Amino acid sequence: MFLNSLNTYRGIAILLIVSAHCYSIADVKVDSFSEALFANLTAGSTFHFIFISGFLFHHIFVLKDRTTTFLPNKIKRLLIPYTVLSIVPILLKLSTEPDFWNTYFPLQEDTFLNNYVIPICLYYVTGAHLVAYWYIPFAMCLFLMYPLHIRFINWPIKLQFSVFGILFLIALFVHRPVDELNVFQSLVYFTPTYLMGILCSLYKERVYYIFLKKELYLLLLALGIAAFQAFIGRYDNYQKPMFDYDGLDLVLLQKTFLCIFFMVFLHRFESFNNKLLVLLASTSFAIYFIHGYVLQGLFQFKRIFNYTSDYPWATYFLAWFLLVGVSMALAIILKKAMPKYSKYISGY
Repeated sequence: MFLNSLNTYRGIAILLIVSAHCYSIADVKVDSFSEALFANLTAGSTFHFIFISGFLFHHIFVLKDRTTTFLPNKIKRLLIPYTVLSIVPILLKLSTEPDFWNTYFPLQEDTFLNNYVIPICLYYVTGAHLVAYWYIPFAMCLFLMYPLHIRFINWPIKLQFSVFGILFLIALFVHRPVDELNVFQSLVYFTPTYLMGILCSLYKERVYYIFLKKELYLLLLALGIAAFQAFIGRYDNYQKPMFDYDGLDLVLLQKTFLCIFFMVFLHRFESFNNKLLVLLASTSFAIYFIHGYVLQGLFQFKRIFNYTSDYPWATYFLAWFLLVGVSMALAIILKKAMPKYSKYISGY
């Protein structure tokens, strides 16, 4: 059964994801409690995509017995566009930042292998060449584990929740990797959210029943955690080396409540169709892929015209609108210009 609520959620998710990438272009400095609260609610919004992916893996591919098409679908929709759209940014990074990897993996000898081959491979497997591209190598590794996820679905409910609870507890202390470069750490950190999506699809009727007319409590919990983060001076993701200790990851807790909130709350509007949200949902992958290009274009505009603003938050919301709008428009134009091939370039 098609769930319009999940489609609407995907449209909202891409808005939140893009919003987290507008701070630098707008030169926003988070100074007040309300600004920190807003920043905390937008930070880490990739959690929404991961939760939705887990939910739809069960809802679309497992329930409809289409698991054999799962990986080919992801290669076509994610890996091929990622590869195509990575060529130019990788070449630009090699040209403009030839020593980028020396900070992380010092390459002493000046050879073709060290100057080109190894950096190109490192960019490709980490996504470090363009904003938000780290998600694709991580996601493909996550999707390669789908046979394990199928086994997880077939386990008894007590074992499912025991494994989920243990992995969630580990993720709370592991945190996100520094600069999103450790794909294995990302797998450890985000897998519980993916499994939560699977569980929420598997037991969706129970989830809807338990939280019927109680979604506000989930939202208040998320807001409370975000407010506490702001109170202690945090307004970003928790990032550290995998085995260092730096307390609990409050972003993970906050986004857990938000994911279930959106799932349950939007279910109230299953029959409601908003054309803009439907369009956002259908172009969400393309917006994800393209908005990094648009962001770089805005940075170039800012540099060339020496643009500054006395109203950084106004610039922030303008940049947010432009990133989403221009990315969506480019995806639609590409779809109309190359209907047979656009999905291999932008995912739409």
